[in-house]
Amino acid sequence: MTERTTTPPRHIVEVTAHGADPTGRRDASRAVRDAVAAAHQAGGPVTIRFEPGTYAFWASAATRRELYVSNTVGADPRYREKAIGILLEGFDDIEIDGGGALFEYHGLQTTIAVIDCGRAELHDFAVDMVRPTVVEMTVREAGIADSGPFRLVSVPPGTDVRPSGRTVRWLGETDPGSGEPAWDGEGALDYCQVLDPRTNRTWRTECPLFDNVERVTSTSDGLRIDYRPDSSAPDDQGLVYQLRHTDRDHPGVFVLESGSARFRDVRFGYLHGFGLLAQSGGDLLVQNCTFAAREGTGRTTAGFADFVQASGLRGRVVVEDCRFDGAHDDAINVHGLYLRVDRVDGDELELTYPHPETAGFPQFSVGERCEIVRVDDGAVVATDIEVLSVDGPSGRDHAHDLTRMRIRCRGPLPEAVATSAPGELAMENITRTPSVTVRRSTFENLPTRGALVSTRKPILIEDCVFRGLGMAGVLITAEAGSYWESGPVTDCTIRGNRFEELGGPAVLISPDQFHTDGESLHRDIRVLDNEVSNCAPWPHEGDESGPEAGNWIVDATSVAGLVVIGNTTAAGTLSVRLDHCPGARVSAGSGSPVGISRNDVNGS
Repeated sequence: MTERTTTPPRHIVEVTAHGADPTGRRDASRAVRDAVAAAHQAGGPVTIRFEPGTYAFWASAATRRELYVSNTVGADPRYREKAIGILLEGFDDIEIDGGGALFEYHGLQTTIAVIDCGRAELHDFAVDMVRPTVVEMTVREAGIADSGPFRLVSVPPGTDVRPSGRTVRWLGETDPGSGEPAWDGEGALDYCQVLDPRTNRTWRTECPLFDNVERVTSTSDGLRIDYRPDSSAPDDQGLVYQLRHTDRDHPGVFVLESGSARFRDVRFGYLHGFGLLAQSGGDLLVQNCTFAAREGTGRTTAGFADFVQASGLRGRVVVEDCRFDGAHDDAINVHGLYLRVDRVDGDELELTYPHPETAGFPQFSVGERCEIVRVDDGAVVATDIEVLSVDGPSGRDHAHDLTRMRIRCRGPLPEAVATSAPGELAMENITRTPSVTVRRSTFENLPTRGALVSTRKPILIEDCVFRGLGMAGVLITAEAGSYWESGPVTDCTIRGNRFEELGGPAVLISPDQFHTDGESLHRDIRVLDNEVSNCAPWPHEGDESGPEAGNWIVDATSVAGLVVIGNTTAAGTLSVRLDHCPGARVSAGSGSPVGISRNDVNGS
């Protein structure tokens, strides 16, 4: 007789029963923290449920944790401690049922963190920040008046901007605990990008708004900026300038060392500091989510940097039926990390986090497998190396050196490793490389790329729309020596997508370094049955005249077994560039001729 198993009952915890105010007038931080504590006490599968409404979360009442996060502020001691609005930690099976509510954040904080959980599912709510750390200025009118050149600029409702001499001062919300603004800054801040709402295109640039200023005065909806009489007349009417500082002090949403995290039907209106970042865990699923400024806010920016980033995951990354609109960097970035090999002592290696944005967390665990490459050309010198012990940072405190670690490997190591010079080699954890699926999603109003994928597990990008991006639609690279994000791609299919009006090729495969005489860095990449229109060429060093503009479907470097078949364009010729791509197969779809340029003798 077969034994019957029963699913344990799911406990329900109502946040309003613990005092959470669904009107948004009172801070819900402590009440939600009490509800999370009750969920822990309930044990087993548990759902924390919100009634419809608005819930306010103030940074002064947030939970504090010392955490070190990939691609943010590295080991900078100023930002060790993260404020977290909703912390889910140590659950086996936890669900957040948002009930259609709005989670509204005040001050600098991570909106939600999922740490050391087995399974977490979060759905049916919206996230926004009351006074975002990206400030926006729309040029309503510009030209020459009697007194000289001028601009009339408007700002979104709720923006606190004050004339200060010949510039302005920006203020975040005043924290009720400290009485100080959550953040502040002057003039153009540290970074600028510009949106043209007529074309929904965004690009990075210098900010001219505060150059040669004669005076700044407040208006009912913003500012009037008058310039010195000898200044040139501005001609940027209608453009939206988006300004911010550059310290990524918090991840917007953080998933750390958790088995599976699923975000479903969530609307992200603004994420401060970074985006949704999953680090050193299993699966990340992002389904039917919107990353875009909330309607009615008057804003156009939804993200301080990337929208979705996966760093060092072991399982799956699945992004389906999502919309990405209005970030300050890439929409999706999936990668591992290279650490620099600074010293080899027998079977022990001393490693360093070389990039200033990433440090402080463990990158290897006992039993995981690694690969060692040369930094200057990516050539593999040792692979499938087992890790036997690790001495390094914990990611949760600063008791250990945050940028260095020692690992012991199952030896013996090859002579090329044993005799290497400091900094000549880099090591990648090849266990922490996920499979990736991105489908039925839309990417627009981004200054950079739609999706970056750097993983040796299977990748599928299909049935998506990439429209009006500042750079390529999809980027495949390997960056030992620069960003130190790994690594080779060995099985990738990009099919059935639309690439329209891009500032780079539809697909750019561009490793920073590659071995010109040895094996290709990437292999088995297939670009099939996509539609392309007005995708620009990518500039290459040494191309004095540069390739002609047109419908660039693929620009590929160091790929073995590249297949580019069945792609089409409505008018003109498809363009493909090959550089050290042995065995490449290229043909166009029906009615679309293809032009191929080669920079090597290995293409076919």
